[in-house]
Amino acid sequence: MGGRDVISVGMLLLVMVVQVTVVNRLPLPGVGAPDLVLLALIGYALARGAAAGATMGFCAGLASDVLPPATHVIGQYALVLCLIGFMAGRVAESYPAAVQLTALTCAAAGPLVAVAVGALLGDSRINQSMIMTTLPQMVLYNVLVAPPLVWVVTRIVRGPRTRALRPAGYLTRGRI
Repeated sequence: MGGRDVISVGMLLLVMVVQVTVVNRLPLPGVGAPDLVLLALIGYALARGAAAGATMGFCAGLASDVLPPATHVIGQYALVLCLIGFMAGRVAESYPAAVQLTALTCAAAGPLVAVAVGALLGDSRINQSMIMTTLPQMVLYNVLVAPPLVWVVTRIVRGPRTRALRPAGYLTRGRI
C-alpha cells in the first residue's frame, strides 16, 4: 500500500465521520441530505479505475454499515458502494472524456441503487412515500454536491500533476 492509498483511505474515513456528525444533522430543506461517502467514492473510482473503485466501495460501505445510525442489514450499503464504484471506474476506463457525465450519473444512480437493493432485501423503510418524496431529494442533493466534491477527491487521489517544461524557443519559433 503506497502513500497515495493511505491518503485515500484516510480521506474516506474523514468523509464518513463528517457525514455522520455534520451532514446528517444539517437542517436542510426536505428530508434527504447529500451522501458524501458515495460522492467521495465516485471521485476515487474515477481516478483509480474499476477494480480499485469496487474494492474501496466495498470497504467504505462495510465501514458505513456499522456506523451508529445504521438501521439496515449489514452489507447492504457495501453492496451499493461496490456496484457504484465499479460502474464509475469502468466507465472512466472506457471513456475518459466522459468523466463529468459519469460523476453526475453515478451520483444520481447511487440512491436509486440503494433503494433497489433495500427493496430486494426487504427493508421496511422502503415504501411509496419514501420513493416519491425522499428519493428525489436525495438524488437532487447528490447531483448538486457532486461536481465540487468529486473534483476535489479526484485531485487528492491522483496527486500533484507535473507539467512538462517547454524549451524557450517554443515561444518565439515561427515569428521572424
